[in-house]
Formats: sequence, C-alpha cells, structure tokens
Amino acid sequence: MPRLTIILDLDGVLITTLPTQPEVLHADGYTDFNKDCVANFNALMSMTDAEVWLISMRRKTKTLAEMQAIFANRGIVAPLVGMVPVYAEGMKRNHETVRFIRQQNLEQYLIIDDNRVLRQLPRVMKNRLVQTNYAQGFNEEALQEARRVSGF
Repeated sequence: MPRLTIILDLDGVLITTLPTQPEVLHADGYTDFNKDCVANFNALMSMTDAEVWLISMRRKTKTLAEMQAIFANRGIVAPLVGMVPVYAEGMKRNHETVRFIRQQNLEQYLIIDDNRVLRQLPRVMKNRLVQTNYAQGFNEEALQEARRVSGF
C-alpha cells in the first residue's frame, strides 16, 4: 500500500494568530504555532508514518532545512520531507494542489488547509480535504475528520 502523503498548510492550521493580532514569535524568532493544534497534529502523526509536504505560502520565504528546524523547534514529530513547488506566481492554491498530486502521482493523500478556494478541487481530491477554520486551526474536530478521511 502506498505511503500516505499529507499536504499541509500552516496559517489557519498550525498557526492561528489572527491577522489583526500581533504576531507571537517563538524563541527561534519565527512565528509560534498553536500548541493545541501541534498536539492534535502529532496525535494524527502517531497513527501513521505519513510524509509531510508543506504547501503554505510561507514556503516561499524559507528553505526546506529552515522549515524542518522550525517544525522540530515546535515539537512536531513528523518529518517535513518537502515543500510543494511554487509553480507560478499567483497560481491559486487549488491549482497548486491538483498539479502537485498529479505530478507526484499520489494515491494516498490528505490535504489539511483552511483555504476556501480548495472547495473548487475535483471531487475525488476534495474528498481527501480536511478544511480547518483559521482561528481554530487543527483542533480536535479537524483531527477526527482527518482520521475519518484517512481511515485511521
């Protein structure tokens, strides 16, 4: 059976600071993650050996090694194995997601993202989407939805 791939956003998933609030920085100088959301994500990861690919816009400002260190500094147990390529400036998230899934020929995947444009994904891909609420992030409800969608 193919390994599960998680396509992960950050803002609205692990980072829940509203744009109207001051940014809270972690000791390493980068935006802090919501500790409850991290705990829920780690709970999901404890059920699988999934690989995680970052699709957040934040992938444009950091290298993979820098993002891996940021994940480790926040206690995320899953290794970040890659970042979805930036295909074209201004490309919408739904198009980036479709292109990545098709280019990687993914069979087993889970998309965790708050971006509403993902409602336009093809039905088969939308069925693999856990859409979070920006202010709540990857809360307990999202964890249960991720378990249901991925079969864990």
